[in-house]
Amino acid sequence: MNILLSVSILLVVLTQNVRGSHRSDILTINNEDNATSQLFDYRESHPDAQLLTISTGQPVYLSDTNSLDTNLLSNAFLIDSIFHAVNARIPAREVFPKGTGGFGYFEVTNNVTKYTKAKLFEKIGKQTPVVARVATSQILSGGNDLRTLAARGLSVKFYTEEGNLDLLGIGTPVYFYRDPLLFRELFHALSRNPKTDVTDPTASMDFIILNPIALHTFLWAFSDFGLPRGYRHLNSFPIHTFQLYNKDGESSFVRFKFLSSLGYKSFSLKEAAAISGFDTDFFNRDFYNAIEQKKYPTWNLEMDVWLGCIDQTDFDLFDPTRIWPNGTYETVPIGRVVLNRTVTNHFAQIEQAAFNPVNLVPGIRHPPGKLFQIRVLAYTLAQRNRLGVNSDKIEVNCPLYANNYNRDGQPPVGDNGGDAPSYYPNSFNGPEPYYDPARPKKDLVIKEESVVHLEDSRRFYNEVLCDTQKQRLVDLMAMTFLRVNGTLQERFIELLQKVDSDLAKRYRRTLERLNRTVNLPDLVEEINPLNPNPFQ
Repeated sequence: MNILLSVSILLVVLTQNVRGSHRSDILTINNEDNATSQLFDYRESHPDAQLLTISTGQPVYLSDTNSLDTNLLSNAFLIDSIFHAVNARIPAREVFPKGTGGFGYFEVTNNVTKYTKAKLFEKIGKQTPVVARVATSQILSGGNDLRTLAARGLSVKFYTEEGNLDLLGIGTPVYFYRDPLLFRELFHALSRNPKTDVTDPTASMDFIILNPIALHTFLWAFSDFGLPRGYRHLNSFPIHTFQLYNKDGESSFVRFKFLSSLGYKSFSLKEAAAISGFDTDFFNRDFYNAIEQKKYPTWNLEMDVWLGCIDQTDFDLFDPTRIWPNGTYETVPIGRVVLNRTVTNHFAQIEQAAFNPVNLVPGIRHPPGKLFQIRVLAYTLAQRNRLGVNSDKIEVNCPLYANNYNRDGQPPVGDNGGDAPSYYPNSFNGPEPYYDPARPKKDLVIKEESVVHLEDSRRFYNEVLCDTQKQRLVDLMAMTFLRVNGTLQERFIELLQKVDSDLAKRYRRTLERLNRTVNLPDLVEEINPLNPNPFQ
């Protein structure tokens, strides 16, 4: 009862803060909940009901809307409804199953033509339509999107005149690994135990110990940077280093980043625990309400441009597990992404949206390295499994122009190429490729090593986090791994010691304090939202 009372009091306080200060960073805990009133909005915009039909267009007789005491097999409305209901689901996304999104535009705000010939960046003020998806990993579509230790990301599809450009980002500027073999292992380590069907902190800790290269990203995820105050506060990083080239064939190497125009803000553990007990769809609801209330989610697209010569540096600028050292790059603004339109149907426009790293445009070349290659393969296979071989012909994925020799397969097929030749090359004026003299002639080949650089984790702990943020990081780590066996704990502390002795000491001290908690109710009391000093 005390916990429920605490949650209620916190919600009242948050509501008063929102109304009193006219803040725009939280839009769900007040009376202006557009998501809840969506059906009323529909009725207002559709004052008259329309004719009901089955899928093939025949009108539904009123008598067929009650199937009792009728011949079921001759009731077309019943057969149509049942067949669609039992076949309505498609395979879910494996890694980021729960999310939302919207439509909008990208606008160029800075001249970057000296770096790239990509047409969507060709002049200041140019606008390109986009669709974007924001999502949380490791939860099912109906799960709690405020859960801790979950990757979050923003993916943007730009509908350019040169084809679709997809930039897929996560909420940390570094990635968990660079060896593609760890793709499945990380996913399984963070998934539910195959016997108990519960999330297994032992497996997660074991993975980090055996693959210390992942520690850097896990520290980001355990810190305040791992739990944004809603998707609109999320910063997102496409993680790879891309090769850009201009009309003269000159190359630059860059890392893109989407930075929230609201600035990054995070929830505390107390706030997240309280709100998730009231609304497990907080992130999705806040995002929808923001667009409906014209407080449009906006991100500034920037790029870090490497300043040195790639063959004269001892730092691997293509390593996604590391942050470029200060002084080795300059940050160049490009434009902004504004999402100003909610989707009209989530399944058609978000669940079926397919983002793939391979979708690049002239002026942007694929990154070298095995990780990018395996991501292209994995995303392509997953989308074929989820959406079929013609996933690019689903409306939300359709480019502005496409002309190729792909034919047949699972619908949708459009006009299926009409009566044009279906093979290449041909002598009958079928579509032909173009030649780009500015495009670099050779693919970059880099030597990738298995060396683990713990100094990146050390820099993050000592140079990015303040003292209170350090303690919050340790608190969440200790709570997450509280149930793990002591022998594994000692090995984990040894790894933390190699990063920083203060980090190891804080973790051990916090873990010992939590281990004195003898049962779950006492642990709940430790994180009670009204406790001003949790874990102390």
